Amino acid sequence: MDVIAPELRRLTSLVSPYGLVSRTTSLSVADGDPEFAVRVSGIGDPSKVLDSLRGWTNSGDIGNIDGAGSALTAERAKLVSIAEALERYSVCSWHDEDVIVASELELAERGAEFVSPTRWPRCSGSELARDDCGLLAYDPALPLRWVRAWSLTRRCPVLVPAIAVYLHMVPQSPSERFTRGITTGAAVHSDLRSAVLGGLLEVIERDALTLAWLQRLRLPRLVVDPELLDPQARACHAAGTARHLDVRLFDATTDFGIPVVYAVQLSPHEEQLAQIVAATCDVDPRQAVSKIYRELASVRVALRGSVAARPVRRPEDGTVSVSGSAAYNASVERRHVFRHLLEGEREVRSLDQLPDLSTEADPLAAAVSRVAARGAETLVVDITTDEARQVGMHAVKVLVPEAVPLSFIHSERYLGTPRLYAAPTAMGHESHGEEAINPEPQPVA
Repeated sequence: MDVIAPELRRLTSLVSPYGLVSRTTSLSVADGDPEFAVRVSGIGDPSKVLDSLRGWTNSGDIGNIDGAGSALTAERAKLVSIAEALERYSVCSWHDEDVIVASELELAERGAEFVSPTRWPRCSGSELARDDCGLLAYDPALPLRWVRAWSLTRRCPVLVPAIAVYLHMVPQSPSERFTRGITTGAAVHSDLRSAVLGGLLEVIERDALTLAWLQRLRLPRLVVDPELLDPQARACHAAGTARHLDVRLFDATTDFGIPVVYAVQLSPHEEQLAQIVAATCDVDPRQAVSKIYRELASVRVALRGSVAARPVRRPEDGTVSVSGSAAYNASVERRHVFRHLLEGEREVRSLDQLPDLSTEADPLAAAVSRVAARGAETLVVDITTDEARQVGMHAVKVLVPEAVPLSFIHSERYLGTPRLYAAPTAMGHESHGEEAINPEPQPVA
């Protein structure tokens, strides 16, 4: 029986013709697919209530801020999709009066504590020289917008670039074009610490995804004994491994030392969806396995709709395409680009060989400590909206400036980021220079 907490059920009050979520829709699962329920919650046009999104348009991959959820039961999938819609809405909502406009040099003169954009992931010189790259080298003498954050690492308030926090924030000066706003690190939960931990785990997951693909890491194969899983995780494992699909699991845990499970799901019967990928991160590796099957189910349904709606081709390198590259790489003709994952000898690991932070007295503190041990800082911005407060939810955006981001723009993959080349060596893998970085587009949606 799926026991749903009252705190999660409160999210249903956000659904109405006049509420945050205007509708929730059940997505059809094809015959032979794992039997997970998949739901989508639509927000509609947020620019009607958010001045920050004036001029926003729902232009497919670029404008979509709907929430998606997958679970063993339809009710939980619906609630998860509402929670994600609230998360997406919150990360698009800011107030201009909360923003500080100043150059880095001005902040330094005032003695303010801030996290410089020079610590953020950056494009390499060759990327910046491309005509289809929309980012620029950062200039500390030019003004940009800052918002208040809290450093969990240093335990003090700091200022961080607002452009790195919010989604769909239009740059107002060249200094803000050092990065693009993304959803990574945004999270909502009825418990503030759980929200922060969830956001941090997503940052670590996306860092691992990007390292694995760009460096073509030969990840260790992961074997799972279902008997070691709790009943919920065992049910997800059983549903995800049933039918005709072949799921290959890998240990993508980075030098941060927090479990990351990477999966390639293979289908021998669908030429357009022959392979899809996903990754999950959790303090408990068993829960990461449980989540990976739900994630694969959601991605499979989304990509099936994508390939049915439009011709599949490689997206232009300078365009944002969250699902386009994943759909392109899902074709059976693209199986060869996954050779580093599917072919060759590799280490085999069991689930109990992965680190487990769930046994720590304070898993969040343990995770922050492990990130700090690798020279990275964990920052949190409170993005809680009135709508979130009304249902007892906290919304946060977690940032780790040193982490490698997941980019859906091929010409802006932040190939000048030091961690992209240092982390593989720390993980025991060979590290390739920029000239040998994977030229294929990211297959994750």
